[in-house]
Amino acid sequence: MFDFNRSVLAAAFAALMAGPAMAATVTEGDLGDFSGSYSTPTVIANGATQVDGVWSGGGDYDLLAFTGLKAGAQAITLTFAPLSPIGDTDWSFSAGGTVLWKTSQFLYSAWEGNWLASVGIQHWNRNNDFTWTINLGDDFGGSLYLALLNTYGTLRYSIFAPGNASASVTPTDPVIVPDEPVPAAVPLPAAAPLLLAGLGALGAAGVARRRKAV
Repeated sequence: MFDFNRSVLAAAFAALMAGPAMAATVTEGDLGDFSGSYSTPTVIANGATQVDGVWSGGGDYDLLAFTGLKAGAQAITLTFAPLSPIGDTDWSFSAGGTVLWKTSQFLYSAWEGNWLASVGIQHWNRNNDFTWTINLGDDFGGSLYLALLNTYGTLRYSIFAPGNASASVTPTDPVIVPDEPVPAAVPLPAAAPLLLAGLGALGAAGVARRRKAV
């Protein structure tokens, strides 16, 4: 028990003393599928400035929520591409879908919100630039909800959100899959002192019990 408590305390202290965060990349392949539910999107917490995902095989919906972006004017960029280069003779390649966005939660379906793009990549346009940008104005409040709705074929995508960088949250766990729709992300450094205090109280109680037993 002593070794366990010491390890947990060390981890909490390291979290408390962590310095400014570096930009991080969230990859769907490393984390498992992003949420396909409009009511419980995958929340991308502060520190993750790039999100990489895959539209796989048609009907693959990825619902994402950036709930801690900086307020005010900024640009969010989305780029789509085939998983590997399309060959000169691969005439049958076809993949695409629709991208929607909101600055508030999706309430009724994944198909509500502002239309951004109809993505469609085939052999004939394979060398085009498939990049779209969401330009957020000065009145933007800091929350952005994305619906990436694959309807056919397989593509990869990257989302670039420089406004999601943060100096106050370490990017060790920049994704939250919520049990309930879109909870508020809790910055780790702010919670660390409470964690240390709680663990200290537990340790003191354990010492008292051992002394009483003696």
